[in-house]
Amino acid sequence: MRIEVKEDSNPSLARIVIAGEWTGDVNTTKQLLQEVCDKWPKGEKVDCLITCGAFLNFDWPQSLTDVGDNKYPNETALNLLISKAKRQCDLLIDEELRKRLLACTEYITIGIDSYKDKISLSDVSIKELHVELVALIDLKTKQYFWTGKSYPTTGQENGLVRFQDLSTHFLELPFGKVVILGCHDLNIFNPRGKATTKKEWRKKIRENFYNIVKKEMPKIVLHHPHTTDSLKIWTAAWNELVYIAPTVEKYISAGRYFSRDGERSDLNEVLGKTKLGATIDFVVNIEE
Repeated sequence: MRIEVKEDSNPSLARIVIAGEWTGDVNTTKQLLQEVCDKWPKGEKVDCLITCGAFLNFDWPQSLTDVGDNKYPNETALNLLISKAKRQCDLLIDEELRKRLLACTEYITIGIDSYKDKISLSDVSIKELHVELVALIDLKTKQYFWTGKSYPTTGQENGLVRFQDLSTHFLELPFGKVVILGCHDLNIFNPRGKATTKKEWRKKIRENFYNIVKKEMPKIVLHHPHTTDSLKIWTAAWNELVYIAPTVEKYISAGRYFSRDGERSDLNEVLGKTKLGATIDFVVNIEE
């Protein structure tokens, strides 16, 4: 793999953007993080480094056959999945890598999914039980903060083990109030989706998320899509989110730049449309 570093002046956030296929196995993921540390601009340290959805994968626990209603899963099932995901994150970020990362950033987010064959796109049906989590890790204290996708695509309504507690998306950190979004969560703020949503439970999620954003008034948005190959995918949602929360000063998104049918927009245009504020971008070309 080849890593190209794109650095703004005075960056406060960083992201890893993978251009190509990605399996999310722990050994390859660890190698990538080590190479990012090797490539880190000398003298720079940012508040947070973010990764894409399914940056890391773990196997669904064979013992877990009943989660209840996947839209409103039972707490025991969700805790078991988080426990399994944390063990995989601990394997990834061992003590040596933690110290290396801490020289570069105070926090890192890991998009971690239970393994599935398909990517969570709006037109893809995924009926098997699965979960899409995001862990924010304080590299100094080793503390984990967990959230996960709360707003499934229509194709995964009957398979995603959904995060009901919207408050888990919000954190007060030393560098400001942060909101952490899973992949499709950002589309809660897409005006077109708001106008066409028919199902009451979806309307309720939108209403509740709008209310909590207006109450919390975050300063920074960290978004973890699985893929972003077009500059238009998230634009309307970003515009709406910043409109309802004018306190937002920075946002950043780290989806893989990849589509099996071919990318629709220039990479540099995609990078420019998926951030607000100064960043360090580590663009990983898998083919080389």
